Amino acid sequence: MKKHSFLFPLMAIFMAICCSTLLTGCVDDDYWPYNPPPGWGSNYFYDSRLEGSWELTQANSAPVGTYDTNYMDFLGGGHGRYYYYSNNRPYSEEMAYFCQKSDSNTTDYQINIQYEDGSASTMAYWFTDGNNTLWLQWRTNNGHVVTYLYSRVSSIPW
Repeated sequence: MKKHSFLFPLMAIFMAICCSTLLTGCVDDDYWPYNPPPGWGSNYFYDSRLEGSWELTQANSAPVGTYDTNYMDFLGGGHGRYYYYSNNRPYSEEMAYFCQKSDSNTTDYQINIQYEDGSASTMAYWFTDGNNTLWLQWRTNNGHVVTYLYSRVSSIPW
């Protein structure tokens, strides 16, 4: 009988390891940084007017085609999702965002978006049409001004 006395503690340890592995599999492993980078202090906010789904309808005053459009879904609190086409196939990725006061001549606000692929954008933004049209504007590295117009939509089509 003494020979089997170590089996019970060994089995208990094995069960504890298995249970802890199963339980940690249920933990939300959301590693995405939804807060601004360190050093921003309190100079940021989440604009609730952005919350919802948006479809790109114009780029520099020209309508965009079906496979040139993209969508942004602002979920609030810095969480979001970006939807786009590449080679006529739909893709999506997480995005994090935060807003700030701006010194722009166009608007008082700017949005900072970090995409899951590692790219980032800072753009001036403003609303028209009762907050149902979102304008995003930025200057490229060669000095050209780019203006995108997004319309609020009830859902993302994929």
